Amino acid sequence: MSATVLSTAPAAAAPYDPYTDTNPQTTGCAADAFTIGTRQIRSPQAVYGTMEVRYSPACGTNWVRAVMSVPDGTSTVTKGIRRPSSQPDGQGGWLGFYENYATDPGVGSSFGMQVYAPGTTCVMAMAVVRNASGQAIAYTGTSATDAWVAFC
Repeated sequence: MSATVLSTAPAAAAPYDPYTDTNPQTTGCAADAFTIGTRQIRSPQAVYGTMEVRYSPACGTNWVRAVMSVPDGTSTVTKGIRRPSSQPDGQGGWLGFYENYATDPGVGSSFGMQVYAPGTTCVMAMAVVRNASGQAIAYTGTSATDAWVAFC
């Protein structure tokens, strides 16, 4: 059995990967966060919402927040974030990459779990809205299958 510790103070960053797959609200990382970039979540005909990539300087983390503007209670929005792996390659770089996803109802505002990506580490982010049948109807990027967008 595991316990979740709640904190009201921003957390301090540890060596690498202390916050990957954690909630930016409960860790306190959201307290000093700001938006580093946005993209519309859109279909060819309409804008469904905005994807925001958030960054916490205190924690060195990024996550995706979706703010939906189309009130459709039957759709879902999947948010994804990708960053270089936390495993050093021994030559000043990282091995591979890490990504995580969160799916929520396509109404209001929702966010995904965070990844550790300190300082100027580049991340990729995406959002895809799906209807009740699971069909992609809106996305960031150039298509539903190519929804990733880079943020540095």
